[in-house]
Amino acid sequence: MLGRRQKWDKVAIIFILPWFIFFCSFTFYPVFTALLVSTNEWNLFEGTFRWIGFSQYLKLFHDAKFYQCLWNNFVYLGIQVPLSIFGGILIAVLLNQKVKGRIFFRGIFFLPIITGIVVLVIIWSWMFSAGGGVINYFLGKVHLPPVPWLIDPRWSMPSIALMKVWTDVAFYGVLFLGALQGIPQSLFEVAKIDGASQWHIFWSITLPLLNPAIVFAVIMGTIWGMQIFTEPLLMTEGGPLGSSTPLTLFLYRQGFTWGRYSYACAIGIVTSLLILLFSIIERKFIERVTLY
Repeated sequence: MLGRRQKWDKVAIIFILPWFIFFCSFTFYPVFTALLVSTNEWNLFEGTFRWIGFSQYLKLFHDAKFYQCLWNNFVYLGIQVPLSIFGGILIAVLLNQKVKGRIFFRGIFFLPIITGIVVLVIIWSWMFSAGGGVINYFLGKVHLPPVPWLIDPRWSMPSIALMKVWTDVAFYGVLFLGALQGIPQSLFEVAKIDGASQWHIFWSITLPLLNPAIVFAVIMGTIWGMQIFTEPLLMTEGGPLGSSTPLTLFLYRQGFTWGRYSYACAIGIVTSLLILLFSIIERKFIERVTLY
C-alpha cells in the first residue's frame, strides 16, 4: 500500500513539475526581478546597479502622468466592460433560441475573435476618421454633427473602448452561451407552467444562474482592460495630449523609450497590485449583490 502511494506521488510530481518550472520561469522570476530592479538604480549602458530603496515608488505616486494614465484606464473599463458583458449576455440569449441558422450566426459572431488586431485597428481607424469615416457619415445622415473620435482628448479613449466592445462581445457571448446551456431546461419549463413571463424568467432564473460566468467575465475584463496596450499604441499612439495612454503604454515608454528601467518596473508592480485589488473587490461585490 505504501509502495503504491509513493508511486502515485512520483506520478503527481512528474505532472506538476512542468507547470512549476513554467511558473517559476515566466511568473515568479520576472516578478522578483521587477521588484529588485524597482528598488535599484540600473544603468544598462554604464553597467551600474545601485540601491535606492522605494524612491521610485514615491516618485510614481507624485507623478501627475501616472494618475492621468490610471484615469484613462478607468474610463476604458467603465465603458468597455459593462457594454461587452451586456452585449455578450444579449447575444448568448439570442443564440440560445431554437431558430433556423443559429449555427451560422454563432460563427459570424465569433469572427472578431479570430481576426488579427492590426486588421481591426485599420478598419476601425478608418471608421472613426473625422473626415470621411463611415460613422460620421451616418451621423450626418441623421443631421448630427461629426465627432472627432480619435483626435479629441474627450473621445479618444471612449473610441478605443467602443472598438474593443465590438471585438470582445463575441468572447463573452460564447462564454455566456456555454453557461446558458448548462442551466437545466426543467427550471424554465416549470416557470412557464406557473405562468411566469419571459422577462421574469430571465431576471429570476437565467441571470442569477449566470452569476459565476458574470464574475469571471468582470474579473477577466478588468485584467485585460488594465493590460490594454496594442490598440492605443496603433490607433492614437496614446494621444492626443496623453488622453488615451494607459498604464501599460506609460510603462513601455518609460522603460524602452527613455531607458528608465527602475521606474518602469515600479509602474509594473503597482499596476499588478491594482489589478489584484480590483479583482478582489469586484468579486466580493458581485457575490454580495447577487442572490440565488
